[in-house]
Amino acid sequence: MQRAGRLRDATGLGGIAASLCFHLALLAALLTLARFDSLPSPQEDGIAVELVAPDEIEPPALQAVPPAPAATAPAAPSPPAPVEQPAPTAPAMVVQSEPVPAPAAEAPAMITAQKLFSEGVLADPRSRQARQALAQLEANERIEQLCNLEAMSQIHAWKADFEPDRVVAYAMGRTKLIRSALEAEGAVFRSRRQWYNLSYRCELASGGKVASFQFQVGEPVPRALWAAHELPPEH
Repeated sequence: MQRAGRLRDATGLGGIAASLCFHLALLAALLTLARFDSLPSPQEDGIAVELVAPDEIEPPALQAVPPAPAATAPAAPSPPAPVEQPAPTAPAMVVQSEPVPAPAAEAPAMITAQKLFSEGVLADPRSRQARQALAQLEANERIEQLCNLEAMSQIHAWKADFEPDRVVAYAMGRTKLIRSALEAEGAVFRSRRQWYNLSYRCELASGGKVASFQFQVGEPVPRALWAAHELPPEH
């Protein structure tokens, strides 16, 4: 009896425990269902399309589009203030002067003798025949020969390299006798078998003696001209 009561008690406790477990499982299932019901239903993928009759479509109200502002031309710049211009003046006259010719090269100045030699040469005893020959000549010829003698002495005194042995006063041009002065611009002289150009001015005193003498030695005379001017290389 006592053992049977224990079994009944045990059986009763086991039923209570099993019932409790069942109810707990049921409660958990209900809670799970309640949680799923509260969750939002997932949206279906896709786009809902609603068909509308053509007469039910109302055109949207047209919005007035404001006209585009007209392009305005840029404002013209204001004209600059007028600048006072000077009164026109008459153009300056340009006077074209004629070109001035270059001055001709001046001939070297003639050498003026500081000492005269012809009188001393003729006074030498060795010149006795020369004095006699001069006395037999006409006046113009005598003046020319006397001036030629002075020329030879002056040239040698001026440059000892020259040893004149003959002078021809009229070889390259005519001589001029102006009162008591003889001018020979085309004279020549011979030195060591070479002829040279010469010009001189010889003035004589009243007694027939040389009073002053000027001369200028020029370039050698080209040999091709010797024969035409009767200039022998030697006597």
